[in-house]
Order: sequence, then structure tokens, then C-alpha cells
Amino acid sequence: MNDSLIIDLTEKHLIPIKLDAWFDSIGQKLFSDFNGYAIPLLIFLNGKGEELDRVVGYKDKEDFLEILNNVLNNHDTFKSLLEKYYKGNNDSDLIDKLSLKSDERQDDILSTELYLKVLNNDINFNKDVYERALYFFAKKELKNNNPNKMMTFILENANSKESKKIGPAYMDLIRYYASINDTIKEVETYLEMVNIFVDSDAIPLKNKPSFLNSYAWRMSELNTNLEDALKKSIKSIEILDSFGSEFESSKPMFLDTKAEILWKMNMHDDAIAVIDIAIEMDSDYQYYKDQKIKFINSKKGN
Repeated sequence: MNDSLIIDLTEKHLIPIKLDAWFDSIGQKLFSDFNGYAIPLLIFLNGKGEELDRVVGYKDKEDFLEILNNVLNNHDTFKSLLEKYYKGNNDSDLIDKLSLKSDERQDDILSTELYLKVLNNDINFNKDVYERALYFFAKKELKNNNPNKMMTFILENANSKESKKIGPAYMDLIRYYASINDTIKEVETYLEMVNIFVDSDAIPLKNKPSFLNSYAWRMSELNTNLEDALKKSIKSIEILDSFGSEFESSKPMFLDTKAEILWKMNMHDDAIAVIDIAIEMDSDYQYYKDQKIKFINSKKGN
């Protein structure tokens, strides 16, 4: 399959609008209004401005085409599933699909209602749904400054090769420690997570570059474990390269992390060489150019 089918369906049935969620004021407001938490974020709206469905993060072509066809055919979208649920459909398959959609929308009220059904009912849900329910309530407690449930969740699932929420659980706990300025526990938890999962199947290969990059970048921010951070940054880029051109647009961001670490290690020439590649790949992004200026000035002692 190539891009032409996706382009054809989009041009025939949709009116695409692209906004910058970081630097455009309208984009920032809409990102907030729709409870955005990650980019890219793609939201499908009908003519009344009602949300039909959304896509959070990058998808491969096959997955995206399936989502697009579902939207065009009103099949298994957030809106269609919600309508069935409110009409009394409480079967496990619908609650499974709708709870995933609700999670993407960060709809706390709906997710609470659905996951209580999962934990309290005798309906035969699969183990992934049960895990999501336990994770959801652990995360809810964490938002109320109680990390105990999340720590228990991690302890019970850390060695599971089938867990799909152990990585996010670690990241939630790490962000919690960062929010209360407990740097020691933040770094300890990050190192524990990386050492367990860097070569594990618990985190899908396509997610590992971002997983490793986030660790490497945070270590550069904290100016600690820089040698290990550099190794993980290099590994994240190697994995990204193994995917071919599919995720090439993300590579400058990963190169920037590597350059930042090299700069923190006073390897100015190497940092400049790496950021030059990022600039060459994304010449319109001023941030990378500012990074290069920072590295050059630092080399000069300014």
C-alpha cells in the first residue's frame, strides 16, 4: 500500500487543517480544549464540530488507513461506540474499545465509569482491559499525590513480558517525582526502568526510540549520568534508522538530544556536527539553529 490511497480518501472526504500546538496561539487553545497531551494529534470532526474520533501519536500506514476508513464508515469510532453504550450496550468488546478511546481523550468521568464496570462486573474481559483498569486507578491516585498504588502496580508487573502499561506506569511515577522535585527518586526510577526494559519485549520496538530518547534528554537536563545517556541516545537513533524512512521526520529531535548531551560533556565540535545534521533535515526549525549558536558560543567561552 502507498500514500496515494490515503491522500485520495482525504481529498475526497475531509477538509484537513494543520495547526502548531506549541507556537501558534489558536493551535495551543485547541490542543488544550481537546485535552491534547501528545503530538501529533489528529482529530476528526463532523460538520457540527462534534468529535468523531482521534489519532494520538504516529501510526503506520496500514493502521492509519483502517482508522480513516472507520471514520468514513462510522464504524468503531469514539462517537459511534459512545452512542451504542448509551443505548445500553455493555458487552465486553464495546467497553474494551470505548475505554481505549476515552483514555485517548483523557475523559476522566467516562473512563472511571467504564473501568469500574471492568473491575466490579462478572463480564468476561480480557487481561489487557483489567490491566488498563488497574493502571487507570493507580494513575488517578498518583494525581492525588498518592504514589502507593502506582508503585504496587509496577512491582506486580515489572517482570511481565505481556504488560502493556508497565512502561507508562514508570513514566508516570518519574514525572510525579519530578513534579515534587525529588530528583534522587526520579533518577533512581528512571535508571530502574531503563535497565529493565531497554532490551525487553515489554516495550514495542517502535516505542523504544522515544523511550530511550526521553531518558537521555532528562539526564541531560539534570546533568547526570551523561555517558549512559549518550549511549542510550545513540541506541535510540540506531533503532529509528532501522525503520527506514517511515519515521525520518522525527530524527532531528533525536539528533538534538544527542547534540545536547555532547555539549554538556564539553564535546563542542561533536555537538555542532550532530546539530548540523538536524538542521539539514529540518532547515525551517529555528530551535535547531539556536542550538548551534549556543554550542558555538560555548566553544568560544562566551
